[in-house]
Amino acid sequence: MAASRSPADQASDAARWWRAYDLAENDQADELRALAAAGDDHARRHLASWLSDRTKTDEAIEVIRPLADAGDDVAELWLARWLADGDHLDELGQRVAAGGYHALQELARRLAERNMAGELRDLAVAADPADRLLILRAARDAYSPGMDVTRVCADLGDEIARHGLIRWLARNGYLDELRQRAASGDEYAQHWLGEALSQS
Repeated sequence: MAASRSPADQASDAARWWRAYDLAENDQADELRALAAAGDDHARRHLASWLSDRTKTDEAIEVIRPLADAGDDVAELWLARWLADGDHLDELGQRVAAGGYHALQELARRLAERNMAGELRDLAVAADPADRLLILRAARDAYSPGMDVTRVCADLGDEIARHGLIRWLARNGYLDELRQRAASGDEYAQHWLGEALSQS
């Protein structure tokens, strides 16, 4: 078990955090860069956040990457989000292959937002069951996923996506697909098919 930090160490750490925070609040990026280059992780985090706030995402990625590579969970989260926002899907995929939890969520979200249903299916099918659930939930909760993505999520076992898909099929007149799903034994599809036919 790691030894507990002394009050002096804690006070020094808090002082470094406050110094980095104050520099970021006062837009003193050069000073933050110097501290980060000297190994101050607080300065590195605050500099990365400062850069991101100013839409300098690629620079923020470069600044935060060493902390993420060292296993800092918050840095891994920030890096995954910034990579997704910048469409750096190759690096996200590499981080997923290395076991990156946050990268997995962000890659699934980004694939869903871009309606990349085939890639999303491949990602989910290759994942272990726990990660598959994470992928499907992230995809379903993405901003405005397309119906192809919803189909993938439904077909791979996401019940919320399945219910949403079936209601959408019924309300938009896709009766052939609704019939297929009803014929496969899907009771929810059978119910909505009956509702749709009764109104036609």
